[in-house]
Amino acid sequence: MSERLNELYTLTQKAQKMEMINEEIALKIYLEIFESYTPKISKTYESAIRLLEKRHRYAEALQICEQAIELTNASEVSGIVDRFESTKERLLRKMSDEQPELLKPVKKKFKWRPKHIIFLLVVVVLTVLILRFTTPFGNLDVNLEGKDSLEGGTNIFRETTEDVSKSYPITSEIIDLATRELLKHLDAIDAAVIPQGGTLGIAVIVAPGTSPERAKELAEYYLKALSGAAAAEYADISGPTDTSLGQIYNYYELVITVGTSTEKEDFISEGTKGRGANSIFWR
Repeated sequence: MSERLNELYTLTQKAQKMEMINEEIALKIYLEIFESYTPKISKTYESAIRLLEKRHRYAEALQICEQAIELTNASEVSGIVDRFESTKERLLRKMSDEQPELLKPVKKKFKWRPKHIIFLLVVVVLTVLILRFTTPFGNLDVNLEGKDSLEGGTNIFRETTEDVSKSYPITSEIIDLATRELLKHLDAIDAAVIPQGGTLGIAVIVAPGTSPERAKELAEYYLKALSGAAAAEYADISGPTDTSLGQIYNYYELVITVGTSTEKEDFISEGTKGRGANSIFWR
């Protein structure tokens, strides 16, 4: 028994590592696992489903999803049943959409194209200019000299004390690592980071039907993954905590967009964050 568990553990670790190198090989390993073993952790099911779904192999993904639901209900697999139920509904919709009589084209995986990058770059630049020269409270005459006496005033108006002359470039390796972490979520489709001077344009593409709150959660998860990867790269800055997105954002302003595509009408949530600010301003 212990020998089979060791074999299962070894194969699972191999599949997870292979996902970062070659998804086709990783998928073959996952399918081998399901042919010979019954995994006990939900991540194995989620990974196999995600890889099959990306390849439009919905029937196979559905079979694994239903197995996960059954075993989770029986407390034989760790995981959240509702999440697998939602995945099952999505797979059934996609299978229905691919029926010939409906004459609906297969939805292609989102791909970043030059026009998308240019569009996002324009959004970043315009947002930065707006932040520089306008304020939503421009019509108010407020004396902020006594802001420290307000409850929480120092948190609201805190400015970074970091030496902003220091440079911590967001490299492609940092971005790739964070993006891989984000895409472990089944409702995250793709993501991109566009550095523009002292500003980072953050774009997250999510699945249709994603709620605004979930969109914000995914964006914040991506930002924490990004700052964690940056902290691993630069030893003198700290990563994310329960109360902070990470020290790297003391050196950058953020312009964040989450949507089902890069088209303006498909945006779900938009936000900004100044250097040293405690939280994202969502609008």
